Amino acid sequence: MNFKNGFFFFFILLSSLNFAQNNAIIIKGIVTDSLQQSIPNVTLIAKPTQEKYKTTYAISNEDGIYQLQLEKGISYTFSISHIGYYAITKEVLLLENRFDYNIILKIRNESLDEVVINYKYQPIEKNKDTITYNLAAFTNGNEFKMKDVLEKLPGIKVEDNIIKIQGKTVTKLLVEGKLFFDGNTKLAIENIPADAMAKIEVISDYKESELLRNLSDNEDLALNVILKEDKKDFAFGDIETGIGVGLEEFYSFHTSLFKYNPASNISFIGDVNNFNNSSISFSDLTRLVGGSSNLFKKSNLSNNLLSLASNNQERFKSTTRFSALNFQKEFNKKFTISGYAIYSNNDIINKSSSIREYLGNVPIIETRDDLGDTNANAAMFNIKFDYNPNGVQKWMYTVNFLKNISNISAESLSSSANTNEFFTKTSGKNESFSHNLEGYFKVNDKHTMGLAFYHSISNLNSIDKWSSNAIFLQEYLPISQSSVYEINQKNDINSQNFYFLVKDYWLASRYFHLFYNIGLNYKDSKIRNDISQVFANNLMNDFTEISNNIPITLFDLNAGFGLKSKVGKIEFILEAKPHYYQFRRAHIESTNLFIESKLDINFKIEDDINLDFEYDFTNRYLSDLSYIENLWITGFNSVLQGNPNLTDTRSHNFSLYFSDYKNMDDYFIDTSIDYSINNPVENNSILQNGINRLNTPDILNFPEENLSVNSEFGLIFHKSSLEFGMDLEWLKFNQIINKELSFLKSIEYSFSGKWKLKIGDKTHLNLKYKHSSFRVKSEEDSKSTENIFSLNFDSKLLKNFTFKTDFSTHFVNNFSNISQSYTLQNLYLGYAKPNSKLSYSLNFRNIFNNGVIIRNSFNNNILFSNQVFTIPRVFLFELKYKF
Repeated sequence: MNFKNGFFFFFILLSSLNFAQNNAIIIKGIVTDSLQQSIPNVTLIAKPTQEKYKTTYAISNEDGIYQLQLEKGISYTFSISHIGYYAITKEVLLLENRFDYNIILKIRNESLDEVVINYKYQPIEKNKDTITYNLAAFTNGNEFKMKDVLEKLPGIKVEDNIIKIQGKTVTKLLVEGKLFFDGNTKLAIENIPADAMAKIEVISDYKESELLRNLSDNEDLALNVILKEDKKDFAFGDIETGIGVGLEEFYSFHTSLFKYNPASNISFIGDVNNFNNSSISFSDLTRLVGGSSNLFKKSNLSNNLLSLASNNQERFKSTTRFSALNFQKEFNKKFTISGYAIYSNNDIINKSSSIREYLGNVPIIETRDDLGDTNANAAMFNIKFDYNPNGVQKWMYTVNFLKNISNISAESLSSSANTNEFFTKTSGKNESFSHNLEGYFKVNDKHTMGLAFYHSISNLNSIDKWSSNAIFLQEYLPISQSSVYEINQKNDINSQNFYFLVKDYWLASRYFHLFYNIGLNYKDSKIRNDISQVFANNLMNDFTEISNNIPITLFDLNAGFGLKSKVGKIEFILEAKPHYYQFRRAHIESTNLFIESKLDINFKIEDDINLDFEYDFTNRYLSDLSYIENLWITGFNSVLQGNPNLTDTRSHNFSLYFSDYKNMDDYFIDTSIDYSINNPVENNSILQNGINRLNTPDILNFPEENLSVNSEFGLIFHKSSLEFGMDLEWLKFNQIINKELSFLKSIEYSFSGKWKLKIGDKTHLNLKYKHSSFRVKSEEDSKSTENIFSLNFDSKLLKNFTFKTDFSTHFVNNFSNISQSYTLQNLYLGYAKPNSKLSYSLNFRNIFNNGVIIRNSFNNNILFSNQVFTIPRVFLFELKYKF
């Protein structure tokens, strides 16, 4: 494949669009009243008299200045309006730039009940912290679910069911202003019908209540779905069923049902299929565990919840059974109950083949074939009580319960110096219960207070079994001679967490605000494992001397003092949080005083143009298993040796973020630069013997550095848009192998270009190119690259037919400089009569029957070149009924 052709294509495309921009002119001026006082927030709309051109608009800034970009030589109808002033409408034809096109509005003496302005549909509207997408301007009716709509909106990116807007991740998802499954994005974007949505709002710094405006440290970016009027107070959704055509017996059944009204809402999602569709992953469940807190930040007290879970979506075979119910009932203006229940049962087979290079003085090459079979059952229940006795007080109480049962069996064929086959079986149960109480009070005009209490209990019980005809891990375990070698490990981890916080926000003066808090965090864990060898006659040899049975407690008494002020366009927050720690583990006790510091500076250059700087100095305690006294087996070739003498790590973090969304209907740009230096830093000392390894956590006083840069730039035209992205991550880190310390560097980067084109009213085309590279610099350089060309196309054919396809070709060079390529394509053809509730479709997946996906990665001194075997070609006939 000649990549020059791809670059040439994008160069020609960009040049052509830039040429088109040369036909544009700029008109700029100031809006004033008859006394020459500037008027902010005036709406100016330029509607072309010729329909093929785009309506543009502007809103004057705080100095009354506006700017519009128009087509040269095209006649426009100007509409200028503001509440309390007479509206102006006039015809304008300009042939060159004008920077003195000033406008004078006359004050209306009479009061106005309503101002109505008729103009062409505005695609994007902005109001303070909210950006609104009017979806009719971006969609063509070929979209099925919310995800299809989001992929057509400028400035919004969806990858792995994570939504990013303005370079930031959406953390809350709402429907009609109400949280959808506690804000879960995956369940929303894959199930909310596209034809039910009228608008999408992007809300910066979202808060559940105005009482939280200054109390909460969390800066949530929320996405709110506004439903069409005919979907409010009515049930809507769809039921879809599919059956395989051909030799393979594939099937699917999926339903999404919703009902929303001002006082209550209910949603149900159900799914059964056997061709690798996953409604929710274990990472999604992890996010939902314990609900969310408005006052607590993520704690540095780690837990082991869902450590048995696997999140691999690239499966060889799978059967998924899933159901979820979300509800909310507003009994009156003071009291609301909401919650959700989720059940998931998955049978998954994973198959892969990999080449693993173990870095060290003498590199070791291992080839491995893995086949795993997993059965996982999970159930979750969450309920939330929201009480608002009056306008100055709010109480919330949340209860969450999760139960997860997993059974995993795996076969591994490993070849390095020798070839051996290993068998792994893991069965386990994980239960978690948590509840939290939060209250917020406006004491008076100057003081707002908040308090929060959180308590959680988690229990993990599992049994691991490893077996082989060849002896293994004999360097670390006192294994006796046997015809078949089997090692058992029984694991029990019990943990409780308590958090308590009281916070006050004080409007001390018009120039500065003060806030302070006092908190208590407490964690109590008990970790036990029993290791034994099982012989052919079922006799057992217990390795009591290398097993663990230890308690771990961490007590954190903390406080916080902060100052918030604004000077001109610059707002800054300065905060200090002293922590007093008492840490007990394995008969060792230590105390520690640490002062966490934070500085935030926001420079509002103009409306929707911001420059943000953040600095914080933080500490973090390690995972529980790092502090055990003895051994913990983590695989048939790896053992963890704990180190109870360790304490905590420290990190200085710097962040710079620039965004310009002022003229979002023409262009947008956002760039973030993050740098951290960690010292002392967590490290992993490795004793390597062939492919067998003993990992011992350590804390080193050699600094490690991390630099990441993320940037996105978009140009929006009448019927198309161009988006460019660049990501870079540079890491300098330490590595200890066989007691020798070395310093490594890694750099990972990617850049991409995407062209979204609207071809007529019923056809959309997206073209994308992405190049990514990963490089590790040690004694020998190792590098992998991937180039991806992709296409998405959808169109309405012959009035009643919908055709959709997505196509991607991947060119991969692994760490051994071996080139591979593969192509993935899906195709959909649907038929539905206008206004009919019933539709039919043919769904082709993996048309080229590609059986392998290539994945290259680096982790813990191992370079992975991995071939993941995937589900074969799927051909389904589907029937859908819409409510």
